[in-house]
Amino acid sequence: MKLLYVFLFSFIGLNLFGQADNFNLRSMLDERLEPFYHGVASGDPLKDKVIIWTRVTPRVEGIVSGTWKMGKDTLFNEIVKSGNFSTDSSKDYTVKIDVDGLESDTWYFYEFTAYGKNSLTGRTKTAPSGDKNQLRFATVSCSNYPVGFFNAYDRIRDRNDIDAVFHLGDYIYEYANSILALRQVEPESEIIKLADYRIRHSIYKLDPDLRSIHQQYPFITVWDDHETANNSFQDGAENHDASEGTWQDRKSAGVKAYDEWLPIRLPEDGNELKIFRKIPYGDLADIFMLDTRLYERDEQGSSNIEYRDTSRHLLGFEQMNWLKSELLNSSAKWKIIGQQVMFGQLTPFGLTLNSDQWDGYLADRNEILDFIKDNNIDNVIVLTGDIHTAWAMDVAKNTNNYNPNTGEGSLLVEFVCTSVTSTSLPFPLPQAHDLIEAILPHIKYVDVSKKGYSILDITDEKAQNDFFTVTVNNINNNQNYEESWFTNEGENHLRKAEEQSNQEIANVYLAPELPRIDAITGINSNVQSNFKLLGVYPNPFIADFGIQFNLLKESDINYQIFDMTGKEILNVNLGKLSKGLHFQKIDGLLGVSGGNYLLSINIGTENIKKSIVKVNP
Repeated sequence: MKLLYVFLFSFIGLNLFGQADNFNLRSMLDERLEPFYHGVASGDPLKDKVIIWTRVTPRVEGIVSGTWKMGKDTLFNEIVKSGNFSTDSSKDYTVKIDVDGLESDTWYFYEFTAYGKNSLTGRTKTAPSGDKNQLRFATVSCSNYPVGFFNAYDRIRDRNDIDAVFHLGDYIYEYANSILALRQVEPESEIIKLADYRIRHSIYKLDPDLRSIHQQYPFITVWDDHETANNSFQDGAENHDASEGTWQDRKSAGVKAYDEWLPIRLPEDGNELKIFRKIPYGDLADIFMLDTRLYERDEQGSSNIEYRDTSRHLLGFEQMNWLKSELLNSSAKWKIIGQQVMFGQLTPFGLTLNSDQWDGYLADRNEILDFIKDNNIDNVIVLTGDIHTAWAMDVAKNTNNYNPNTGEGSLLVEFVCTSVTSTSLPFPLPQAHDLIEAILPHIKYVDVSKKGYSILDITDEKAQNDFFTVTVNNINNNQNYEESWFTNEGENHLRKAEEQSNQEIANVYLAPELPRIDAITGINSNVQSNFKLLGVYPNPFIADFGIQFNLLKESDINYQIFDMTGKEILNVNLGKLSKGLHFQKIDGLLGVSGGNYLLSINIGTENIKKSIVKVNP
């Protein structure tokens, strides 16, 4: 649990009032999407290239081949790029294509084809080059699947007025299921191994709201701690101990699954741990995505002595020097830093409430602020997630030398977006803002209870952040506009806006909600069985494995395992299972010798067979 919640007292599972039908509605495969059940996604747009992504659910184990194409219309009358792909179990059957040779500041549509079926048509947009007079981004973080529905994603999808989505971490959570949860996640236990992380990403991508927002906009992402384990750092995590294996193995599993399942471009091929990178948006903005979590971060401290220790770092030497060099050499008007943990001071009466943010690493924060001041760097905006609450603040090196009336002393501004679903205070606290502003006047806005998203609108003259909130206890279309704060070009401090940024509808259609139907294949032909096997995790396996599957109706299920001579090794009756998504762990094979086996699953009168491989430890 975040240390801040000693102050905010939040715990998982407070949202108890859901609708029973929502579980099934948000937990079933859409057979019309077969074999691309997880949809499509795009990310890390540059002026001439963009990553496109999908996952193919294989019909048989082995190499899956297919094609992709990109065009300027949803019917692909004008194809600008196309190619072939292949994928296999080493990538969990995910596909990532870095499409280059594109025009800047342009909307494109793309799709994948495998087994004679089309994926959803995705929509993406390249970054601009040169002059640009306006940009608009959505900012989200902290999407804990069991504790609420992803209504924030759906509201962003409906806007149709943004260039890209920043996801600032905690895209998935590693926790086990809770009896208090609104909906159950897979696997049911805490995730530790690569197979676990892959299954958890799979269940997230099957959510239609997440799938839909990925379909419509490019994402620019960084991980936070829950993509691996709570309060993680370079060499460990608060939520990891020796009984769960080595931290390095767990960290490697988490980051590998993240690279497989997110449309992220690695700045160094083969180095899945290095994700800090620059994404230019013409002359108007340079975006610097930091890793304040795993790359070279030291363990959180527990005393003022440790917080002030100049040998302890949040960024590390390499990333710090990279950031300073990029800030110094940037010719863009606005410098946007996307990162995970709160940058500004949250230290009432000198008390550090949360050492899991920059307050716990004072040397690194002071080094950045000194550099910005010494080099007269203006128009720096920090975007943050992590703490499940919304904030807007001026950032001075020394808040005692900050003038709250004029903003004098502020070197940059920070906007912290609240969570998509993750829990915070279970009730509004209207007095919180007045109290916090009185104690910490550099903080201009705070909301400690609501969920939602933010919109960052950037022009030559100013950068404004609009805060929106949603409810998450059920599936709904409601949202509320809360407040807006902006900084004028060259001022480096916040002013309150009278209204939200003017919404301008994009001059391009949203991508269609269903795949294109080619003349030779009808979409209805996808529906073939009550049972759909999404994956076997892992395969090959050592002692146990799991299967992720979907039932279109309540069914009796049992499974058998045979060796290659036909001898039955295992026979387990699962009984009657409800419709929807399921994950079943299959064990009892530790003493079985290595080799090839056959998994046979019986669903009523149906039978599904799958080859599996056991390896000796």
